Amino acid sequence: MNFSWSTPLRRNGQTILPLIPNEIYLTIFEYIAPTDQPLPEQNIDTFSALALVCRFFCAVALPRVFERVVFSGNITDNRMPAHRKTILARRIVANTGPAKSVALYVKECYFEYWRASKEVQRFISPFSKLYCRAMARMLNIRKLEFYQSSVTKEHWEAMAALRQLDCLTFRDCSFIDNPPDRELRVRTVKFSNSHTSRILRPIATSTLRTLETDQLDAVLKLVTGRQLAIENFVLHQPVGEMKVLLQVFEQLPGLENISFMFTEKAVASSLISGLSLKKLFTRLRTFDVKLPDIRSVIPQHDTEKLVSAICDGPGTLPSLEKLELSLLTSGGLTATLDILSDRLEGTIIPAFPNVIYVSTSFGNMRLEKGNWKRSDIYGGSRE
Repeated sequence: MNFSWSTPLRRNGQTILPLIPNEIYLTIFEYIAPTDQPLPEQNIDTFSALALVCRFFCAVALPRVFERVVFSGNITDNRMPAHRKTILARRIVANTGPAKSVALYVKECYFEYWRASKEVQRFISPFSKLYCRAMARMLNIRKLEFYQSSVTKEHWEAMAALRQLDCLTFRDCSFIDNPPDRELRVRTVKFSNSHTSRILRPIATSTLRTLETDQLDAVLKLVTGRQLAIENFVLHQPVGEMKVLLQVFEQLPGLENISFMFTEKAVASSLISGLSLKKLFTRLRTFDVKLPDIRSVIPQHDTEKLVSAICDGPGTLPSLEKLELSLLTSGGLTATLDILSDRLEGTIIPAFPNVIYVSTSFGNMRLEKGNWKRSDIYGGSRE
């Protein structure tokens, strides 16, 4: 929807009042609802009313009203009534002028609560298909999330049409159809508590840069035999067996940022010796590892083995800047930091010459103006 507008005129009856600069109007809009945050539900009616004031207000307010669309299968949802969304979706599919423009305002789209019994599915399925067809015309969507939903072939077809899609999330979903043989141009994929054996092919593309999940086995299937350029990897599932994790890392030498959790069993495993960052990676910048339970205590010799393994191998890894080991070692709250401090000059810096930050759960060491400074939980700070 293209508008030609100027600064809104102001009148009191027949009297023309001084103009207010557009910047002041924009500041007021920003005060009501900051543009760096989603428009709150309670402000949608307000912005919808503001869009009727004048062309300038419409050009500012209407994109905010439709920047985030939620298609919910929950009939008790208190947000925009289902019939209004159905009317909007039908008009978008029909490609009518105003609706076509409104569809391009959508930046985020959510499908939630579209998983039901077969009896209920018969009634809600037509609406789900309608919303999928409408979504395929929302060509500026950058973020798409499915929650507690059954993802079908229609969803995949619609996703393939979204060339601006940057982030795709599946939470507690099921996949009842095999996806079509089409790749998604998505950079970030997140999936948790979802059976993912059927979603790997369309997301395994050259554009994928960030992968966040709680399913390590699925990641191994995804990366094996494929030349993927994943840069950021976040694993929320605690690693119990090092073998699968190491296999994943061997397939992704170009990782730049890694964050994962592992169990006490994994730390004590003999396979921990394979966690050499210099041998596994070529561009790693941040390595963050933690235990799922901050109260778990790792024996000192296991923490020492972990640090040795991370730094092991010939040569250096110049790209590494941050090393974070958020785990509690026997011997006190700062025992992990003590081990890292003792090995900083002789082991860590020779392996990672450009490291500038080393941290634990209870303190850190950072490079400032050429000098290393240590801060810990007790408030101590020393060079």
